[in-house]
Amino acid sequence: MNDRQPWKFTCKTCGGHKLTVTRGWTILAGPDSESWQEWGTLEADHQWHYEFKERVEENQDDEVERGDFGEYAEDDSDSEPEEYEIFEPEDDSESDEFYVNCASCDREVEFGWSQPNRGGRIYPVECSDFIPGEFWPEPRYLDSWRQKHWLRTGEG
Repeated sequence: MNDRQPWKFTCKTCGGHKLTVTRGWTILAGPDSESWQEWGTLEADHQWHYEFKERVEENQDDEVERGDFGEYAEDDSDSEPEEYEIFEPEDDSESDEFYVNCASCDREVEFGWSQPNRGGRIYPVECSDFIPGEFWPEPRYLDSWRQKHWLRTGEG
């Protein structure tokens, strides 16, 4: 992170000054769907670049116990799969999840975007240059921003 930062952030929990941006997404491909995440530091100009990327493995504890199928026999015929059985990999960027966290203690920090539809730069509400009413909220914070009257003029 650039040491000459035009904004300041001080974590309410630990006193840390750096923020991490994380993006999570799922590639939908039927039973072979997989989840990924990437993360990196929020820079002085409110942009970010991802320094790390990894596939998110399912926890064994989260798996559902499946019942006994008894005499289940797998279909080993040479027939083609039915149309509903063919899965095209699909990346749905609208379902991506973005998070901003304190880099020291991992506390989540509410944030908005400089452009609509998650466009542009990220502005955490706890940064010194955050101006209510100037940014578009991350969708999960929409109700919170509405209650605080932080929505841009003409929005919900």
